[in-house]
Amino acid sequence: MLTNVGNEFAAMESNNTTIAPTESPVVHYQKYLVGCGLAIGGNLLISLSLNVQKYSHMRNDQRIDPIHYTKDPLWWFGLILMTVGEVGNFAAYGFAPASLVAPLGMTTVVANMFIAVIMLKEKLRPEDMFGCTLAILGAFLIVNFSKRTEIILSGPKIVEFLTQIAFIVYMVVELIMLTGLLVLKYKYKKNNVILLLLITSLLASLTVISAKAVSGMLQLTFSGVMQLQYVIFWVMIVILAVTAVAQLKYLNQAIMAHDSTVVVPTNFVFFTISAIIAGIIFYRELWGLHALNVFMFLFGCFLCFTGVYFITAGKEPTPPVSEDEQPLTEKKLVQQILPTWWFSDVNQIEVQPRSCSEQQYMTRPIIPREESSGTEDTSFDDTPNISHDPPNGKGSINYGTTTETAK
Repeated sequence: MLTNVGNEFAAMESNNTTIAPTESPVVHYQKYLVGCGLAIGGNLLISLSLNVQKYSHMRNDQRIDPIHYTKDPLWWFGLILMTVGEVGNFAAYGFAPASLVAPLGMTTVVANMFIAVIMLKEKLRPEDMFGCTLAILGAFLIVNFSKRTEIILSGPKIVEFLTQIAFIVYMVVELIMLTGLLVLKYKYKKNNVILLLLITSLLASLTVISAKAVSGMLQLTFSGVMQLQYVIFWVMIVILAVTAVAQLKYLNQAIMAHDSTVVVPTNFVFFTISAIIAGIIFYRELWGLHALNVFMFLFGCFLCFTGVYFITAGKEPTPPVSEDEQPLTEKKLVQQILPTWWFSDVNQIEVQPRSCSEQQYMTRPIIPREESSGTEDTSFDDTPNISHDPPNGKGSINYGTTTETAK
């Protein structure tokens, strides 16, 4: 497959013709299976990573002295899982169109329903099941009625597509929206889940465009048509890295502040719609479709949004941990082990030895001896005498000696 594409591009370049978006003459079924498998496996790992990071944040909140989440090895484990999952998604774009890969994020939604219940003890409502069913059905319609022919662009053609009017208008609108959302977040201190995930999805559109561009140019390179000499290849790699890191930042903030049963499905729908729109405008993946296909595609998008509504409607934010559920401090733990009367005395008077020698004698056990004669001196000369007069005033007890006198 790659060899055929490479030969076609080589023939075009040898004839000094303009390189057009090349659709593979034969679409191999095995290639789509590989792309779908990579996308499904990658999304499973992403769902697991999101819940692992959410668990890391919850555990950190219950620590006596919370640490920064980047110092928690569990959070880094979740990040590794997410990285591997994103690599799988990236590779999937090289085997299938973006309009086919992106909706397979429904795997994340389905997996998250069970992982969040098992790992995070979150409640699963009937509305969640119904909403996820609608989202999966919508994704199914999107996959089946989208364009399935693959478009592989060379470096010069990517530059040409970047200068088309439709894409320039799209980028201007996206930058205006992104600027407005960032102003709401940082100036007006808004932290709504929709706001955070909208920022993530807008960045995701650039990630999808750059990921598919890099993946396509790598395919051509491996097939014999070198693409690494084009500056646009390295520019796309930088855009891919920057937008991926920025997505991780805002997605992580959404996970910290909101339930994963809300974050994951909402992120799935926003990402799917953003990726498909980017594919339509930049890669023209829906060009040439019949009216019925376009209608069913839009209906699938509508079902996805409806599913998210049922998942998020009536969902209360995670309540803060109550005082009874907070981990016990050392003082509280001691107070629960020792009897209460101990603390009633200790809190009134705290006796601290003035020197090491005094502490040694105060902690020395008193061993009773037989009564000695009056002439025998059994006192310890270097032991401090501590006298205590009983309430009746008729006796004295000398600690540090073996004699007791009663008057």
